[in-house]
Amino acid sequence: MKKQTTAPAEQKDILVSFLSAIIDFCKQNKRGVLTALVILILAAVIGACYSSHVKKVTQNSWAAYYSAQVSLLGGNEQEGFFMIDELAKKYPGTPAAQYAQLLKADILYNGENYAQAADVYKPLVSSDNPTVATVAALSLAASHQALKEYQAAVDTLTQFIQNNPKSFALPQAYLTLAMSQELAGNKTEAINAYKQLADAYAQTYFGVMAKDKLAVLEK
Repeated sequence: MKKQTTAPAEQKDILVSFLSAIIDFCKQNKRGVLTALVILILAAVIGACYSSHVKKVTQNSWAAYYSAQVSLLGGNEQEGFFMIDELAKKYPGTPAAQYAQLLKADILYNGENYAQAADVYKPLVSSDNPTVATVAALSLAASHQALKEYQAAVDTLTQFIQNNPKSFALPQAYLTLAMSQELAGNKTEAINAYKQLADAYAQTYFGVMAKDKLAVLEK
């Protein structure tokens, strides 16, 4: 079957008719068209300004984080902590602010200030940044464990495991969970956690450690 084609003259007539229809519509709806154009222009300007604002906030927040790091590395812990807290106030919720809080909590933890570290880690557990939330949850549990708040550690890790069934940090989570149960005197729960770890991650450091623990607990 021969394919039908539109002759050049007919195509020109169609284009002219289409353009004429648009012109007529604009003439009949001049106010509405102008309003729509103004809205589009405003949207474009606002979008460009917002993008510029976000970029500036990102740059400034990371610059503030770097300055706080420099202060901490120079041994000025209190000044560094003050800068980190100011960063959180000025740029709340930004990646730089969250990573700065993680840094502060880690320093507190390493200095054996476990209760203070836990206070900093806790709000970060609900971060929309998966890496920040993961590190915060595991570190919060470790802080509870160090404070001998074993049930709090178990609750934190149980919730993390339930909410993150495919997390790269599951081996660490199961190990800390099992150890918290063991330290709390919950032998059966500890054995179950160690078994889960040994079965799922047999070829890893965590799996080997779990098997060693089971050899002792199941005697």
